[in-house]
Amino acid sequence: MNQTAPVESAEKKNDFLSLVTAPKSLLVIEDDLSLIQFIDTILDEMKPGLEWEYVTSGEEALELIRRRGKFRGDSPYSLVITDIFLEGDTTGFDVWLDCQQMYPKMPFVITSCLSFDRYFSILRGVNNCPIYLPKPLTVGRCQSVFEEYL
Repeated sequence: MNQTAPVESAEKKNDFLSLVTAPKSLLVIEDDLSLIQFIDTILDEMKPGLEWEYVTSGEEALELIRRRGKFRGDSPYSLVITDIFLEGDTTGFDVWLDCQQMYPKMPFVITSCLSFDRYFSILRGVNNCPIYLPKPLTVGRCQSVFEEYL
């Protein structure tokens, strides 16, 4: 009688399940390449192998999010971090508002140089305001957000 057969089939089953579970993913929407490098450094230390990408405009972001949404369902990314002011006509707020309609479960973090007062006055009356990370970004604040969502 082979005692190892059940263990081998369980291992295969676990391998199959790990392939089905989507890896954590991050989209960074930022037109300041030094901030992209800053985030890359943090992620390399904290989350090696994390699936992440960046774009510099809101238009590019929405195209990418819609494309991923076709096969990732109600949350194309585990987390989206966006600056408010970007290249092109579409702001980070625009991206967030569009995604609230299409993918309301997808978490967002907004970054900007705006004060907390100015940020929340812009979003006055809006339900489910995204998390706000004021610039300059710090390693500690970024790490805490990444730990929570990734």
